[in-house]
Amino acid sequence: MSLSPLDITKHEFSRAFRGCDPAEVQAFLERVSDEVSALQSQLGTLSEQNRAYAAKLGAYQDMERNLRDTLVATQESQKLARAQLDTEKQQMLREAQLDVEQMKLDAQRQVAGLHEELRSLKLHRDAYVKRLRFLLKAQTELIDLIEEESPDLPDDRTQAATRRDA
Repeated sequence: MSLSPLDITKHEFSRAFRGCDPAEVQAFLERVSDEVSALQSQLGTLSEQNRAYAAKLGAYQDMERNLRDTLVATQESQKLARAQLDTEKQQMLREAQLDVEQMKLDAQRQVAGLHEELRSLKLHRDAYVKRLRFLLKAQTELIDLIEEESPDLPDDRTQAATRRDA
């Protein structure tokens, strides 16, 4: 099951005692939704570029096939034409190979960029998790302090101390 930005934005959590701040959760979900939306958009763009490169590669492969067929037919009729077509074929193959290599390099750069962006997103996520853990710990400690200092409800420790003093 894949999540869409709308799924993330519209997701509602059940209410629980000592739960997280709903506004903070909603803000985080919207931010995650925006990042997912941006990544999906980028993925769509890269997919389109990949299809365009695949079409170009197919066209170059078709050209190569046509050149080979032409070369075979020409070899039977003229020796001079065969040498000339062979030279042209070799030049086009070199250009096609250079183009293919350039496309590969471009695709590798894009993949490396996406890996770096993914690593960065993971670091951001880990930082958010650490912040949330710290906030949760701080709030738990604050609640513990409030419970210890509450004069309205004496706890067992206060009663035991009072009995020992008496």
